[in-house]
Amino acid sequence: MGTIRVGIIGLSAARNYGGPGTWAVATHLPALQNSANYEIVALANSTVESARRSISAHELPLSTKAYGSPEDIASDPDVDLVVVCVQVQKHYELAKPALLNKKKVLVEWPIAATTNDVEELMQLAKDNGVDTAVGLQARAAPAIQKLKEILSSGQIGRVLSSTVVGSSSKLNTETWAEDLKYYLDISSGVEFAIGFGHFLDTFIQVLGDIPHPQAILETHFQTTSLLGSDGKVVSPAYRKTDPDHILVQGKTEDGIVASFAIRKTKDPVDDTGIRWIICGTKGEISITSPEFWQRQDKEVQLQVKIGSKPAQIINFDSYRVPASENVAHMASNVASLYDAFAKGDTEKYATFESAAKTHRLLDRIKNNS
Repeated sequence: MGTIRVGIIGLSAARNYGGPGTWAVATHLPALQNSANYEIVALANSTVESARRSISAHELPLSTKAYGSPEDIASDPDVDLVVVCVQVQKHYELAKPALLNKKKVLVEWPIAATTNDVEELMQLAKDNGVDTAVGLQARAAPAIQKLKEILSSGQIGRVLSSTVVGSSSKLNTETWAEDLKYYLDISSGVEFAIGFGHFLDTFIQVLGDIPHPQAILETHFQTTSLLGSDGKVVSPAYRKTDPDHILVQGKTEDGIVASFAIRKTKDPVDDTGIRWIICGTKGEISITSPEFWQRQDKEVQLQVKIGSKPAQIINFDSYRVPASENVAHMASNVASLYDAFAKGDTEKYATFESAAKTHRLLDRIKNNS
């Protein structure tokens, strides 16, 4: 397996996490730099000068190329993989040139702002024989790999139901940065499309799709104060369509009864971000995790109770990959995703095709609310 040469679109010159472009700084950059399978050879930002600033800020090799357009980085013969890590509204226009140039492509979640755009990118990847990946890194999380092993072993018998209770309290939406206002829209919202979407993707991979969901999506906090870069209010009552309470129920293709209840709260009473219980004919599995499901790591607790026996806490360290141990908590699952992509292990990462299922289910939930 040769080294995969990477071009990143959207790496900020900022050194710390927080604000546009810094997700790539906090996760993708360390994950790539700590892997022997990858080499960063190019950056593309809105301008060549911006890309050069990022190269300098992160002390990348002097040979790293700087580009100011997606077409230029996509046409570079020395780039094997293009990573798109910017706001979702730009994913389509930035990923498409790479696919047309038959590059491997990794796009952050969501793949695009509309499912029609997702379907077009997916078909383009198929037509060009391109390997794709999506930043749904919870698929690679050790706890999820262990969960799938437990279920496939039949320890809890036939799965009957799934119950998810979650909370969102870490993001203060009473005020919001103007340059991040796209997160307040349901199509790219931080609560529904991103937060809930990340968990929903894991659910589909573990228990299956929900063909006919019923849902209530409620936006109790309908406006927010938008703040400019100087911290001053630029819009005191900006309209927010991203729901803050999400109730979904339905049955999977295998007849598993499923329910999800996600609430916006100041602080959860049980200090738990997500509690997921899977009930079977012989026992139950419980996963508890902090908020931001996609970042789950060692703080996750996985328990199994069979019959009347005491519940057992299950260790899942054996599923860790070396690259994930050498990065900060936030980047751990991203490192595991890159490891799986380099090995072609699609059980541990999402392709455009498999992630499109999650986009379609989110659409069905919206249409049935």
